[in-house]
Amino acid sequence: MSSYFIETPFDNFLIFEIKGELINKIVFSHLKSGAALGGSLKNLLEDVFDKRDLSLFDYSLINFDKTRKSYALYKFLISTKTGETHSYSQTGKIVFGDVRYARAVAKMLNANPFTFLVPCHRIVAKNGIGGYAEGVKLKLKILHWEGAELPRR
Repeated sequence: MSSYFIETPFDNFLIFEIKGELINKIVFSHLKSGAALGGSLKNLLEDVFDKRDLSLFDYSLINFDKTRKSYALYKFLISTKTGETHSYSQTGKIVFGDVRYARAVAKMLNANPFTFLVPCHRIVAKNGIGGYAEGVKLKLKILHWEGAELPRR
């Protein structure tokens, strides 16, 4: 597995772990790790950043474990529009048919191995921003970058 980095509009780098042609993990970091990302993946991500539109990304490049329950959640997140937010309980109802899945949704989001590109930052608390494995400050930056309307406290 090889590591690559790319600068983001959020004063961070995205670090990619890639095996063969597939992305196995993505995390934010303040430090560069691995080699600079190049080629078509770099061009694709620069297009996403320039146009502020995650729907431009080619999700066939991600090595999803389609047998896990979280895959249904990831598919839902990918289908959400840029700037669109949902609460944890709304997401539980939409994806799993029950608002009581809110805690399970939060747990799955916290374990999301494809941060930013599988936009878990779009799930917020009913009465505020909620948590984010990469930090609430970064979540707010990303949501602002997307033009999201945030819930009022």
